[in-house]
Amino acid sequence: MNFVPTCEECRRISAAYEAATMEWFRVQGQLRVAEYSREEESSNRIIAELSAITARRQALREEAEKHDRDAHPRAAAASGTSQTKK
Repeated sequence: MNFVPTCEECRRISAAYEAATMEWFRVQGQLRVAEYSREEESSNRIIAELSAITARRQALREEAEKHDRDAHPRAAAASGTSQTKK
């Protein structure tokens, strides 16, 4: 994902994605504890929560890509070109 530091929308999406990622790691740690403790009910609840966080992160990635294409077409084209050359 490309973010333009001077773009307010880029900063908002980046902050939301970072927060979701930190939440995913926190909840992943809770899952490990629940699995180690063999707490099946807690594990199932946490797995559902992880799935929701994963979906939110994916939606934010898609939102970032769309925003990048729409608001920063030159930057999006440049990043696509460099990826093609690799």
